[in-house]
Formats: sequence, structure tokens, C-alpha cells
Amino acid sequence: MLGTLLSLQVTISVPLVVGIIVAYYVARYIWELPTVENLEKKAVFISGCDSGFGRALAIKCAKAGLTVFAGCLTVDGEKSLSAETQGLKLVVLPLDVTKDASVAAARRSVDQALGPHGRFSDTKLWAVVANAGVFTCYGPDDWCTMDDYKFSVEINTFGVVRCVQAFMDLVKQSEGRIVAVSSVAGRVSVPASGPYSVAKYGVEAYIDCIRQEVAGYGVKCSLLEPGAFKTALLDKDAMRKRVDSKWNAMSAEKREAWGTEFKEWFIDNWNNTLHSFGSSNINIVVNNYFHAVTAKSPRCRYLCGLDAVLFFLPFSLLDARIQDRLFALLAGGEKVVPADLKKKLAAKAKTA
Repeated sequence: MLGTLLSLQVTISVPLVVGIIVAYYVARYIWELPTVENLEKKAVFISGCDSGFGRALAIKCAKAGLTVFAGCLTVDGEKSLSAETQGLKLVVLPLDVTKDASVAAARRSVDQALGPHGRFSDTKLWAVVANAGVFTCYGPDDWCTMDDYKFSVEINTFGVVRCVQAFMDLVKQSEGRIVAVSSVAGRVSVPASGPYSVAKYGVEAYIDCIRQEVAGYGVKCSLLEPGAFKTALLDKDAMRKRVDSKWNAMSAEKREAWGTEFKEWFIDNWNNTLHSFGSSNINIVVNNYFHAVTAKSPRCRYLCGLDAVLFFLPFSLLDARIQDRLFALLAGGEKVVPADLKKKLAAKAKTA
């Protein structure tokens, strides 16, 4: 028997493999086309609507007929979004996802609006979109503090948990959707992304967990994993300010150990790399969000952007040692290293 099995030959041609892949994606595309009905009877709660993805999604959902509860952190965000969406079924709510009381107040406002005497009494909450987040990359871990990690997790991870838990009972009743934003940094942790990657890995773990827990209730959960997009979060000046704030807070000894040459190289290299990868078409993310909310068969994960699909997805499957080597090459190898490491390498070279 063993000899028979070993003698079997399977010939797989390249055209066959390509055909199978193409057929899969065509079938998936068709399968995902149908949308849920009666959008005008459904409401969606979205956090982080001051700008960027959240704001664009809130407007898109409202124009599609959904009732939208748009959480904004700032008064300016509330005012500008309200002015832009006059005549649409969109309610702007003050929302700080780091505060239990703020999320609870948002829930009360939604209950009032959807209640028997509310403005949208014939509407049910269909989806929660946990979009609020902050880009918390400041430099190497040695530059960061515990407060940096706590700040990142409080917004990017616990903010998701707060919003989901606050509205989960309503979503179960409507057999609706939970949608959250993670990142490609939730698949692959890149150098100098400690606080951000830790928080995004947490979001991935949380949604993976509850997706299985709520499936029996008819609730579908989706994760968005955007690559680099040129929103305000990736502004070059904002990145420099983040790094400078950490650099200036360091001790003189630590700044000397790292050296200003490394600091300036890091800022330039980080900005140039992200902006060379980054896309300015935020509709890629917004459309994926919208599909997760409105499709009858949403995906569990949405990779957003060519860099996410063509680089980070296959990269995440590589051996960690290969990942490390490739990241080192992308970062310029050993062309620029911290000042104390440069001294150490020079001393080794002398004794070699």
C-alpha cells in the first residue's frame, strides 16, 4: 500500500492553480454582493467620527438611508459633521471612548432616540462600528514609557471593548453586526511600533473571541486591517512632534546613548517609508466598513490597501527570523545605528 501511494504522481499546472484562485475570488465576489434589506429601519453607532474614516463612513451610511449615531471627541468635530449632514438621519453624540461614563451617556442617548417615544422609534440598532483610534508610534521601546502603552491600549483596545459591550444586547436583538478597526500592525509588529502594535493585537484577539461567542445569536463580527493611509494620523509633522515629545522627555544620558543622528534618521526613514507605502484613497477603508455593515455575508477580516494585501499578509506568514532580516534591510541595514551601538561595533572591529 505504501509503495502504491508513493508511486502516485500529481501534476499541478500553473494555469490550473491560477484558475482555481480566480474562480475562488469570482465566487466570493458574487457571494458577497447581496445586501441586507430595509436599511431605513436600521441604525448604526460609529465612534471616532471627527475626521478620517469614521466621518466618511457616517456620511456614507446616512446617505444610504441608515440612521447614524456618530460619536465625536471634539466640539469642532460635532459642529462640522452636524453642518455637513443636515437633512440626513444622523445624530452627533459627544463621545470619549476612554471614559466609561461617556460611553454610557452615548448609550442612553441611543436608547432615548430608538425608544417608543423617540425620534427613530421604528428603528433598531443594527451595527456598532468601533472606529475611534490613535496612531501611537513614537520610536523604539526604549524611548517609550508605561504611560505611552496605557494611553494606546486605553483608546485603541479598551475603547473598542467599551463600545461593543455597551451596545451588545441591542445588536443581539437585531442579529446585527460588530465591526472594529485593527491594523496590519495587528498582524505584524514592526520595529518602533510597540504601543500601537500591542493595542492592535489586542483588538484582533478580542474580536476573534467574541465572534465565536455571539455567532449563535446571529451576530456577525468583522475586523478591518488597514495598511498605511494618508490621513491626519500619518501626517509627517505630527510624527515629528510625537518623536520630539519622547526625545525631549528622555534623560541626557539616554539621548547621548541613542544620538541625534539616529533620531533624525528614524523620523525621516519612518515618514518616507509610510508615505511611499501609503494610499490617499480612504474610500478603500470606508467601502470595506460599509460592506461589513450592509452585506448579508460580510467577511471576518478585511485587508485594506495594496500594501496590506501584497506585503503584510504574505509577510505575516514568514518565519520570524526572515521577517526580522527583511525589516532590517528595509530600514537600511546597519547604515545608521544608535550611538552606543556604533561604539560597541567599532570596539569589536578593533579587537577582531
